[in-house]
Amino acid sequence: MNIAIYGKGGIGKSTIASCVSVFLATKGKKVLQVGCDPKHDSTLILLGKKRIKTIIEAIDSDDCLEDDIVVEGVHGIDCVEIGGPMPGVGCAGRGIITGLSRLEEIKKYKSRNYDHIIYDVLGDVVCGGFFEPLKRKKVDKMYIVTSGEFNSIFAANNLCKGYCNCNLANKQIVLAGVIGNCRGIPNEEQIISEFCKRVNIPLVSIIPRNHVIEECTIAGSCVIDSNIAGDVVNKIKSIVDDIERNTVVYDVNSLTLNELRQMFKELI
Repeated sequence: MNIAIYGKGGIGKSTIASCVSVFLATKGKKVLQVGCDPKHDSTLILLGKKRIKTIIEAIDSDDCLEDDIVVEGVHGIDCVEIGGPMPGVGCAGRGIITGLSRLEEIKKYKSRNYDHIIYDVLGDVVCGGFFEPLKRKKVDKMYIVTSGEFNSIFAANNLCKGYCNCNLANKQIVLAGVIGNCRGIPNEEQIISEFCKRVNIPLVSIIPRNHVIEECTIAGSCVIDSNIAGDVVNKIKSIVDDIERNTVVYDVNSLTLNELRQMFKELI
């Protein structure tokens, strides 16, 4: 089962993706996490804050080895970063297209029989390149990470639009649900829940705001390996349980800007 986790920049999708990877790995699964963000920071907490060479960097390098690209992190999780162009130069979406094509040529990647591949994808850009893992049918399920903040919900709604525009449901790729990552704003859980109802996708889990998550991220470790974040671990477990359940296809909707604003007016 391969999944893509989308969300706007800074919403915590990489932290959640890494937690999911660790949880699956501790269950004995062989996991690969692929960072699809030009910041190439998806796998930092799986690698103890170490940055690895990106595929885009490797394309321009004569001395890059496969072991520099597919790097083993904690719990035996393999880590890959697609990377992207330098700021202000080139197109990040096209970088993902190029990077995924190059990944398919890497023998180390092809030779390993992964139980799960987790694609961690930037989700506040509407460029079609960021939907490439889905368009290539590399993914079985897609999840959206959002807080209850307006800009985060706005990005989540755009992802619903992108999913519908790409007609991915007919390709048996499922928008499986929303993962709420709370920021502590008023009525946050209610806002996330209501959004899910209006776009007709399930709310898979709501992760409470917890200072331990930030502390672990700064330290370069995964909160799943902490003994003091039991509530967070349980919420991540509910995501993993959903990943492993049978696929259900939902008739996904999206909201207009006015409908989004009206929803917030009703709830705040």
